[in-house]
Amino acid sequence: MRPPGNGAARLLSGAGLAAALLLPTALPAQAAPPSRVPAADGKKGQELPGMPSALDPEAEEVVCTPASRETAKKQDWSRQRLDLDRLHQHSTGAGVTVALIGTGVAPGAAGLKGRVTADGDAADDCVGSGTFLAGLIAGTGGDSPRLAGVAPEAKILALRGTDRRGAASADLVVDALRAATEARAEVIAVAVALPRQDAALSSACLLYTS
Repeated sequence: MRPPGNGAARLLSGAGLAAALLLPTALPAQAAPPSRVPAADGKKGQELPGMPSALDPEAEEVVCTPASRETAKKQDWSRQRLDLDRLHQHSTGAGVTVALIGTGVAPGAAGLKGRVTADGDAADDCVGSGTFLAGLIAGTGGDSPRLAGVAPEAKILALRGTDRRGAASADLVVDALRAATEARAEVIAVAVALPRQDAALSSACLLYTS
């Protein structure tokens, strides 16, 4: 029996999500900061710290990614390429729930407060990657509306597909897909990468998104 729903949810894999949002490649923990990101005006963008996709699995102590003290001030090339200013004239994602399967999302993050549902472990984003992605998807931009996400009025359903250090788990992703479908999320974004194909996960993708 298929879970109840008003139609198939749109499933975005990690690669699909990156393509849709034109995200930069995720950086490993403790990587050197990337070079300056080009701004929309063609000049050099400001240098922002890199975002790890996972923490060191061999470290004795889990040290969470600290909040950045840097504030983005310019539109980067990816926002310009997506032409979000024009997109927002047609839709801002109001009434849409995006289930984000990743490292979790901090419910009180700037630009997301009041629009994130994150129960249990999903509210503990030690890595920071999930919260970063949630901002790209549905962030308001705060005092800088031109830096808003793709759908700044959408709601985020945060689901964990990794452990606290960011190591992906096929079992967790399967459970998250089930929860996203039961919650009737219109879009399911899977922002984790698994090292090998998993039969149970492949079956879940067909079952919960068709």
